[in-house]
Amino acid sequence: MIKEERQRLIIEKLNRDQKINLLELSQLLNVSYDSIRRDVIELEDKGLLKKVHGGAVANSYLSFKNTHNYSADQQEVVMLTRKAQKLFYNHQTILMDGGTTNFHIAEQFPKNLEMTVITNSLPLAAVLNEHPKIETILLGGTYHKRYQITIGNQVMKQLEHIRVDLYLMGFNGLDPEVGVTLRHYEESVLKQKMAQAAKKVAICAITEKLHTVETYKVCDLQDIDILITSLKPSDVTLNAFRQQGIELI
Repeated sequence: MIKEERQRLIIEKLNRDQKINLLELSQLLNVSYDSIRRDVIELEDKGLLKKVHGGAVANSYLSFKNTHNYSADQQEVVMLTRKAQKLFYNHQTILMDGGTTNFHIAEQFPKNLEMTVITNSLPLAAVLNEHPKIETILLGGTYHKRYQITIGNQVMKQLEHIRVDLYLMGFNGLDPEVGVTLRHYEESVLKQKMAQAAKKVAICAITEKLHTVETYKVCDLQDIDILITSLKPSDVTLNAFRQQGIELI
């Protein structure tokens, strides 16, 4: 079965069920798990779905407003979101870029939290309308429709005049030796600039992204101060990250 046909069937199934499991899909279509995973990544890059641990969901499905209907795959994102709230406090200035996890972290900010959020993500800025005590600064630049973020020289220049307490970085791959990686070159360069503007850098990682490497490098693991996962900090899966001296939450 050719790639285009597989991807069409993936979208059709997603439209019916609102969520898919990669292992079940590989068995259904009689292709390898890696082939299905690559298909889902391509479809996510096109803005047609959201990849989650072990599967994918329709863009409108991954919402934390209904707390009674989490799938097993979504539970990890929920835990990350809750753990991340420990990083925020009143009168803080933070930088957040695009991505599903960052969006839901912002969505779950306490309503009485008073701080400033700087972002290049339009969906993230929009969700902060529900938080009256949070000042939102949206970085202007070229609008990347697929990722719904601003990028380019204008954003880079604005970052030269910014110094924040914390940068919450989105990413695609995290490896103890290679570091943080992405699938989009221009965004990887932008994230490097964002990291330089922060006193501390934190990342929230679903287990599937650990020990994976994508095409474009953002930074070394030593440039990350805090790693938040759904695992216990003592979990053996995190041994290589712990040895690098990164704080585990």
